[in-house]
Order: sequence, then structure tokens, then C-alpha cells
Amino acid sequence: MTDVLAAAPGRTTASHPERHRAHRRRRWLPYAFLAPAVLAVSVVVVYPITHVAVQSLFDVRPTKHEGWDFIGLANYTEAFADTEVWSVLGRSLFWTVGGVAGQFVIALAGALLLQNVVGGRWLRAVFIVPWATPIVVGSLAWKFIYQENGLVNQILEGIGLGDLTHAWLAEPGTAMAAAIVANIWRGFPFIMIMLIAGMVAVPEELYEAAEMDGAGWWRRLRSITLPMIRPSIMASTLMALIWTFNSFSNIYVLTGGGPAGTTDILTTYVYKEAFSSFDFGYASALSILLFAIVGIGSALYIRAFGKEALS
Repeated sequence: MTDVLAAAPGRTTASHPERHRAHRRRRWLPYAFLAPAVLAVSVVVVYPITHVAVQSLFDVRPTKHEGWDFIGLANYTEAFADTEVWSVLGRSLFWTVGGVAGQFVIALAGALLLQNVVGGRWLRAVFIVPWATPIVVGSLAWKFIYQENGLVNQILEGIGLGDLTHAWLAEPGTAMAAAIVANIWRGFPFIMIMLIAGMVAVPEELYEAAEMDGAGWWRRLRSITLPMIRPSIMASTLMALIWTFNSFSNIYVLTGGGPAGTTDILTTYVYKEAFSSFDFGYASALSILLFAIVGIGSALYIRAFGKEALS
């Protein structure tokens, strides 16, 4: 017995390094699992952004000279002094705010309708089609609809409003509005599904109590539904704002930024500076400004409307 008791401390001492190694392995195991994802993000996201940021400090115009000439912040100074950039930024804000506002109004109306109509679950699959349609395919479809002999003008002529027919995408006064309508068609299903998910989680007892107190449809919507689905509203509209501001394919397929640049937004303008003018340094500076606008705008949006957007 004495030998056993004497040996016990020795076993405890010998096992301590093993426990320490096991604890160290457990501590580093999560980082090992995260390593592939971190590596992928670094390669796909961090490296390109860093490369663009560095390139924005150089004059990179292969059609005029070889190599990269360091010019510091000259590209950014040129961007802030360029009146066309400010015009493009204004159109980008109009495109984004107008598009997302339209998406939200239609999405809210659709969500309320599907929550109270028989067969609403099946109709959700129909409403999701615009979102599921590839961007290029949907934009091409709208381009055909807006043609002079397209569906819109045919409907106007059919109901006796032939004087209102236009070449919708070819006239400066109508091109941007027509593009926004096409973008609303594509984007509203996402917001609608998010709102429906929020409405499903609202306790039915709240509506029953409000109805017993004599609250009408509008009062229940304003006092119960909208406050309860605020997290869904914040998250869906924030994502829609980011996607719309960064949108490229919609405008490029519909109008290419025309006519006469009246539908150019920041993304299409950056594309033209890079691949039409081949001024890669200036295009990189505009890209960094675009990145900053999205980041700062998102932070201000969350600060203004609450942290529910991230919950």
C-alpha cells in the first residue's frame, strides 16, 4: 500500500505535461478549422482590395506608358474635382434609394397579401421567380419589353394611350426610371420573403388582443406588425441597399450607361474608366471610394435605425 501511495504523486506529475499538451491542442483546434476559410477570404477578398488600393496610388495607363508611375493621392484629388464623378454619384444615390424604396413598398404589400390569402404558400414560389432569374436574363427580358414595339408600348396603344409610348431606354428622360422599375421587379421578392419570415414570428395573441380593443387594420399594422418585424426590415433593406448600389449587370445590360451617360452609376463609370479609357489607376481610386461609400453608408444606416439590422 505504501508503494502504491508513493507512486501516485509520480503518476500525477508525469500526466501533467500530457494534460497541458491536450489543453493546448484544444485551444488551437478552432483556429485550425478556421484557417481554410481565412485563407480563402484573404485570397479572394483581402488581396484584391489591397492590390486595388495600392494601384490607386499610381498612374497606370498601358495605352500611354509602360509600368506604374507613383503619383500619391493625385487620382483621388482628380476624382473629387471631377464634376462627372459627382453627377454619377448623384445618379447612383437616386438609383439606389428609388429602387430600394420601391422594392420595400411592393414587398410589404405582397407580404401582407400572402399572409392573408388562401394558397399564399404556393404564391410565394411564384413571387420568388424574379429573384431566382439570372440578372442578365431578367435584364434582357426587360430590354425587350421596353423596345418601341415591346409589351409596354403595345399595352399603352391597346388602352388608347398611344401618345404615351416611348423608346423607354433610349430617351434620357425615361431611361433611368425604366431601369429602376426593372430593378424593383428583380429585388422585391427577397425583401418580401424576409418580411414574411418576420411576420410568422409575431404572436397571434397580440392581434387578438388589439382586435378586442377595437384596433383596425391600419392600427394593427402600425402598432404591432411593423415594430415586431423591425429586425427583418432593417436586415433586408440594408442588404438591398448594398446590392443595389453595387449593382452593375442591370444597368449595363439595359442601357450600358446611356443614352449619353444619363444612366451611368458609379459601378458602370468605374468599368468604363478601366476598360474603355484604360486608366486603371483612376478606376482603382474610384473603386476605393465606392468601397468607402458602401462601408460608411452601411455604418450610418445601422446607427440611425438600430443594431437590429445585424441581429
